[in-house]
Amino acid sequence: MNILSFIITSTLYLYGLISLYTALLAKKRGERGAFINNLVNSLILIISITINLITINFLHISNIDFIVFPFDIFMIIFIIFFLPLFYYSIYREKRIVKRDLKEKPWKEDFSLFSEVLPFKYELYRKLTHLVVLGIVFFYFTLGFLVQNIFRDVLEFFPNIISEIFFSIYNIEVNKMIFTQYLVVFLVGVSLLGMLSADFIRILRPDLYPLKPVNRILRKKERHMRLGPHISMGIGCFSIIILYGMFQPIGPLVICTSMTMSIFADMTANLVGKKFGRKNIRNTKKTYEGLFAGMGVAYISGIITLLLLRQVYMLKPVSLILIPLVGAVIIGFLDFLDLEVDDNLSYNFIVSTVLFFISILILI
Repeated sequence: MNILSFIITSTLYLYGLISLYTALLAKKRGERGAFINNLVNSLILIISITINLITINFLHISNIDFIVFPFDIFMIIFIIFFLPLFYYSIYREKRIVKRDLKEKPWKEDFSLFSEVLPFKYELYRKLTHLVVLGIVFFYFTLGFLVQNIFRDVLEFFPNIISEIFFSIYNIEVNKMIFTQYLVVFLVGVSLLGMLSADFIRILRPDLYPLKPVNRILRKKERHMRLGPHISMGIGCFSIIILYGMFQPIGPLVICTSMTMSIFADMTANLVGKKFGRKNIRNTKKTYEGLFAGMGVAYISGIITLLLLRQVYMLKPVSLILIPLVGAVIIGFLDFLDLEVDDNLSYNFIVSTVLFFISILILI
């Protein structure tokens, strides 16, 4: 492992440990749901990084590092510039709070939270999930465009730099290796940024510079619990670094499971809120939302696989079986209503099951 990859990996481990600390702090404060959610998020992040390093460095699944040139340099640059800027935003918030304290003591404004979010806020939350579709485009469309741009730009750099670039990406037979590491970089820097903000929201809510974002938080997401966007980020990042290196099956399964998960979650929640009548046990989820989510998950899975057939020739049975298994898993998880955020459980569990099923079916 080169020094830059070591720094990046150590930074990710540090964020995983801080997340684990928030879980232990939640347990100490008696917030059981936050403890379970934060603990599972932390363990999946730490374990997925560890498995990735083992498969690369000891099992030799891939011939190149955790993250490679030029993305290792870009990620280090992001860390160097982001942390001071983020600290400055906290410093500004601290000055505002200090100024306001002269008039009245600061306390968290619980009016920003509500037991049940208004429908428009639920819609805002779910629409943000569509950002995940960008991962699909970067894997199979935009990533290759970025690769061509790099090739053109590198013509103006010294040969030693361009030779490093081309030598690394010629090691692997599959040229999708570029898009894999591009996606690792993009999701990785997004996760680091979101985690940094959420740690401040949890540990020092008075200095949290993004207080208006709290309006889309549900009651159980107050205080010590990592936000749903964090669960989404960890869920996506973990499956990308675990399965993305197995090409092209890995990216195909990742994109299919993520697409199914986000559309199922959006549909189940919005249909349940608007048309749900029969609740699942004593939860706020409804059977109408559950079955609507499963149906949309199945349809979106089939559409995704049909679009990706140009990358990998799929057997007809896989077009039916893979989305069907994914939809059943999503419905089962929705029925269980676990303490762990759906954004994490859907992405991680569905991708893991579909990955191993795909290996049996497609190979």
